[in-house]
Amino acid sequence: MKPMDRTLCLFRLRWAGMKNCFARPTREKRFRWFSILVMGVLFLLGDYVFFLRIIRYLDGLPLRIGEELIVQLLNVVFLTLLAMVLFSSLISSLTVFYMSPELEFLHSLPVPRRSVLSERFALNAVLSSWMVALFSLPIFAAYGRYFKLSWGYYFYLAGSIFPFLAIPCVLGSLGIMVLMRYFPAKRAHQILSLLGIVFLAGLVVYLRFLSPEKFFGREVSDEAIMAFVESLRAPAYGFLPSSWITVGLTEWARAHYAESVFQLACLCLTAAALVLIFLAVGKRVYFSSWCIAQEVKNAPLRKNGASRWNDGSWDRVPLPVALRALLAKDFKVFFRDPSQWSQIFILLALVAVYIFNILNLPLHHLVLKNVVSVLNVGLAGFVLSALVSRFVFSSVSVEGRMMWTIYTAPVDMGTFLSGKFLMSFPPLLAIAEFLVVVSGYLLQADDYVMNASIVGTFLIALGLVGLGTGMGAMYPQFDFENVAEISSSSGGILFMILSMSFVGVVVMLGAWPMYVHFNEKFLFKPGGGIDVPVCYALIVALSLAVAILPLRMGGRALRRMDI
Repeated sequence: MKPMDRTLCLFRLRWAGMKNCFARPTREKRFRWFSILVMGVLFLLGDYVFFLRIIRYLDGLPLRIGEELIVQLLNVVFLTLLAMVLFSSLISSLTVFYMSPELEFLHSLPVPRRSVLSERFALNAVLSSWMVALFSLPIFAAYGRYFKLSWGYYFYLAGSIFPFLAIPCVLGSLGIMVLMRYFPAKRAHQILSLLGIVFLAGLVVYLRFLSPEKFFGREVSDEAIMAFVESLRAPAYGFLPSSWITVGLTEWARAHYAESVFQLACLCLTAAALVLIFLAVGKRVYFSSWCIAQEVKNAPLRKNGASRWNDGSWDRVPLPVALRALLAKDFKVFFRDPSQWSQIFILLALVAVYIFNILNLPLHHLVLKNVVSVLNVGLAGFVLSALVSRFVFSSVSVEGRMMWTIYTAPVDMGTFLSGKFLMSFPPLLAIAEFLVVVSGYLLQADDYVMNASIVGTFLIALGLVGLGTGMGAMYPQFDFENVAEISSSSGGILFMILSMSFVGVVVMLGAWPMYVHFNEKFLFKPGGGIDVPVCYALIVALSLAVAILPLRMGGRALRRMDI
């Protein structure tokens, strides 16, 4: 066979595996897929309507400010996509290229190394970018619908989005490959820590240089406004792919097709050149770095490393022996796997950006400060949904093929899920409460709002962690190759939709008591009767139901499961 035919054979093998996942589905799978389709379509439609209203509002601003702000909105969206896909590619590359169980089989096949590299890169690109690209499409559809663009705009978008996403995927894959080859493999933890710190510091510095607060003074001159508009006429950082695709789309909307084609050519040529560089470098360094990684993975633990984990500190935890042993195991596994703990840096970046934005919000009115403090609960809930999807929902599935050891151990499935719950609930609750308390303090929220936010965040965290643990047990994926596949599976997508719906319902139920409180405090209108405690009781009941029922259903599903 020719090298190209062998490469296509690997892709056909991957395609056959994907088709087998959907072959002969059971009634439960059909219902799950139908539910995901309906909820996903509704979510995308809501996203589309939301951004359509934003574009309509911006376009109505005077002095052509809105027109230029819309361009910058697209530029910020693409810049965010570029950063998210790049960091996601860095994280998933470690598993796809070095830790996947099927790599030993692939390297034993009589195929060129370039074929294995091509197949691995395609898999990494799909895992890193498909969800980000899917949920961003309504933004571009709203832009085309509002300005009544022809079908050529959508064809241009389809042709430019693929090389745009390929660029950060290649950079992430190439960066991990070079690091694993030329740095000591035993220091993968330190390497990823350095990458995370650099990413976090660069993001904060970038936001600091933007200095958005300078546009929110009490008085702004017309000259400052016009200078601001002039600075928005073209995306900043013209050397970035996000600027290329932004200019290409906006120039296409203005019927400047020559400029759009030029930007598309820049994207395609850059992506093609980076892919060729990746294949050339990978052919030289990938296999040797993979061998080094296998040697380190199979090396015995040092005595001092083993004693560090067995110093008896877990024996002092006041929990049953079985539950304590499960917690100790999960703690060790989490911090020994760089593909899991390294994603904590994404969380730190989100926290830093959020606190930074709170510090620079132009809120000079006490009412606005209290309203934003209430909205913090919803924002913290949505952040928790993403974290629970990545860490908690996949906690059962990461047991992998060694799940049989749990079944043969003297441990009930309820105790097993309780250990997963206790492993995740305290740190996630601490993160959410930190966001709410710090933002409430910065916004000078009153005691009533602060106390309600703290209790509401506790209930949301309780419900989300219970929902994630239970649904992860109901829809496990023990034969995964990459941890990212678990949260992007059908069960993971269903969890994300349900979790965001739960957060939305809690926020809506809590809105009425806050409305009554603000009326009494700022407008001196007496109000509130039995409806206020009823709303709080419904929030408590809903949170307990969302936390407990999925855990019980997940325990029953694991007991019935045949592994």
